[in-house]
Amino acid sequence: MKPTNFNSRAGLTIQDAYRPASEAELLSLYNSYPCVACGASTPVGESGKEWERVGESGKESEGAGESRRVGKIKQISHPIPPHPSPSHPIPPHPSPSHPIPLQLGSVFFVSLPKLCSCGYKNYIIFVLNNLMAGAGSTVPEAGEAIAEAEARGILPDPFLQEQLVAAKVALHQGRLDAATTINQSLTVLFPQFFLPFYNLGTIYSRQERYRESLEAYDEAIKRNPEHLESLANKAYLLFQLHRFREAGTTYELWRSLNREGTVVMAEEAGRFGTIKIIDDSETRSLWIEAQLQGRVYKQPGANEWESASRSGPGPISNNFFAAGFLLVGCLQPEASGLVLGLGCGAGIAMSLACFPNLHLTVVEVDPTILRLCLTFFPMVQHYIDAGRLEIVQAEAEEFLRENDRSFDFLQCDVYEGRSQLPPLFASKEAIQRLTATAPLIFANIIAQLNEPHLHRVLAAFDAAGKPFRMLYPSKDIASAEATPINWLALTQEATISADFVPFAGQTGVEVETVRRNFATLQKNAVSRETVSSYYMEGGGEMG
Repeated sequence: MKPTNFNSRAGLTIQDAYRPASEAELLSLYNSYPCVACGASTPVGESGKEWERVGESGKESEGAGESRRVGKIKQISHPIPPHPSPSHPIPPHPSPSHPIPLQLGSVFFVSLPKLCSCGYKNYIIFVLNNLMAGAGSTVPEAGEAIAEAEARGILPDPFLQEQLVAAKVALHQGRLDAATTINQSLTVLFPQFFLPFYNLGTIYSRQERYRESLEAYDEAIKRNPEHLESLANKAYLLFQLHRFREAGTTYELWRSLNREGTVVMAEEAGRFGTIKIIDDSETRSLWIEAQLQGRVYKQPGANEWESASRSGPGPISNNFFAAGFLLVGCLQPEASGLVLGLGCGAGIAMSLACFPNLHLTVVEVDPTILRLCLTFFPMVQHYIDAGRLEIVQAEAEEFLRENDRSFDFLQCDVYEGRSQLPPLFASKEAIQRLTATAPLIFANIIAQLNEPHLHRVLAAFDAAGKPFRMLYPSKDIASAEATPINWLALTQEATISADFVPFAGQTGVEVETVRRNFATLQKNAVSRETVSSYYMEGGGEMG
């Protein structure tokens, strides 16, 4: 039960906040403040440089500054969410003289972090009215402003504030049962306040009580539907539990509320390096280290393109290699194809969207790629559900060695986080396994015209008796020497029907980008012999 006469510790609540009248007093109080977790008092220093860092981090509640990146379970929140709406002019940057205040009614305050040597981050609350009045601002005295705000009922309950701190301390000290008990009692005393439920979600997740954790996050979201940390933690937990549809839906809701222009929606360790899902205002992309693996537009959305799909990016990609997938579709529009390498599914979704009678089997070796793709690129899951896409997690070489199925074509888009095909696809024996699987071969080769890699791959296919007939570079061959580009190689020339238009009947800048890329590939088409002649004229050797 909540005590009737409750005396809060100084600096933990707005009601009992420090009320300095000068900058020197504020700094003295800050330096002498003892850690609530261990009791130690560590001065920050008198130079002001350390204080400036404190003021900068104090602009946001704990965890809010991480909103550019979603991924790990965030910690228990600081009890006082910020309300940055000062009605009095103040300098835009914090400094020893002018920390940025937050506002509740006519109360101006800051909640400043102080990291203790024990690892606990304290938040010390200072009401700045007296300091601001001394600097010439027309604000009421601190006690008067607090009394007025209390009378209006706009200040957080002091018992609630202090108990949330107590729970945070218990969690820091590893006393999860105590932190759980405190927050459970707060959900009874303050049933409409979301933070205790959010905190329980965090604690239960640590204890691997995942069902209860998700229920607690749902209760927090019910009370505060725009609490980004609750949404992010729920989404991440669903992802870890392999509930990819629900995780994707929750991530989309989180993203719709996040106002950052570009965010890292996920960052996971993959087989070939760190994998990131990067989302901006127009596109979503998947990267392995610094190598782009695929990018798709967010408009039209997946559920706009296919009503049965969940929300998220749709099937349109601005990548040249994705447009290259359409070359194969034009040759085999009603076929069964094998694709080696998933990426974000950009080319796969484009092919299936443009050729409704096409069926694809995809082999992907990295389970992390697969999980991220199913979560953040909903068109892939949609086509699986529709029975037009099958994904097999396996080594490409192992799959080809054990495969007994026949396919009409094989698209090789396998990379290991670097701009080159794996060695196994540059050997005669591996290529003969490819040709035994399907009569038509398509390969996305990233290379420079004047470097030997491209020509070694072409020579390997020659030696295997399955030469590439045509290449479709993303740049005109005359300007393709300086930088690595996509060379989309086919064992036969693509015959494009005069009436084929990518995404026929659709309009918009996204669709026009695909059509422009597709037209560029056709215009840049060159024969195998032409590519070799450019290389040999430059003094190159196959080696």
